[in-house]
Amino acid sequence: MNGKSQKIMNVFICILLVLCLFKINIMNEELTRLRNTVNNNYSSLNHSINAISNNVRNQMEEANNLLGDSGWSTGGLNIEDKTATLSCYVVPKVYNPKETVATIVCNGEAIPMKLEQGRYIAEITLPLFEQTVISNVQFSEKGTIRTQQLNWSIHPRYDMLPSVYMYYSGGTRHDYKGDIITRTYTGYAEMDYNYPGSHRTIKDAELVILLNGEEVMRSTPVLEEIIKTEDYASYRTEIEQSFEVKQGDTIKIYMTVTDDNGWMYRGVLEDITIGEKGEPIPAHHQQVEANIYDIDGNLLFEAELIFEAEQY
Repeated sequence: MNGKSQKIMNVFICILLVLCLFKINIMNEELTRLRNTVNNNYSSLNHSINAISNNVRNQMEEANNLLGDSGWSTGGLNIEDKTATLSCYVVPKVYNPKETVATIVCNGEAIPMKLEQGRYIAEITLPLFEQTVISNVQFSEKGTIRTQQLNWSIHPRYDMLPSVYMYYSGGTRHDYKGDIITRTYTGYAEMDYNYPGSHRTIKDAELVILLNGEEVMRSTPVLEEIIKTEDYASYRTEIEQSFEVKQGDTIKIYMTVTDDNGWMYRGVLEDITIGEKGEPIPAHHQQVEANIYDIDGNLLFEAELIFEAEQY
């Protein structure tokens, strides 16, 4: 093969390689599209199977459910006894009005229900500040007991009383003079007041700053209403205060508001220790929701310390 023929052959081979690569690329794209189509079809099929499975499960649960209807509500707040009344009802699908006896299980205790206008009802006095669990309802007839799970978790406090959250927003400044530090607060004590169903109103407010447990400031501010809806309000009051601190000192700021029952809601706005370099070190845990006290100052509800704060 002479040189000219070799060049023609090389060009031909290059063209074939380009065509092969082009064809391979097309095939790869087609394979990718095919894979995507298969994956989409699989995902759609899996979603349909899950939907059918859930639908079948729900239908089976509904078919096995002994009740046609059920429900509960809280009311009857008793300030002196610190209780609320739970009103609950169940409507069995099948029962004999003359022979079927119903009992509802509240915190492990079986409580008889009475039949009124086709519904079995019960009114139960509950501790206001404790969780109550209604686990199931039982129907007894001629020695046969049928049980329907309910698993109602009830917190009367959230239905009957406000939930109050307090916090400080604004700035702080440290001015150093030797070992003495002047700490200055310029900001707001703010409060979120949630009261679904309770419609309580605020009568009084008190703001306190403690340094090593001793009062630095105590005032009775007028709260400025920022937001108000049917079941929520937001308030704030200005804080402008300076005082001297040193290494190891503790500072706690809290605000207390009183509702029209005379119960007090106290929230911690700041809880810190002054570190070795004058830096504020927050307490290991933070209180978000306010504690609740009765008119005599007795603790009714202690908010959970829900997270560990990081030093800053």
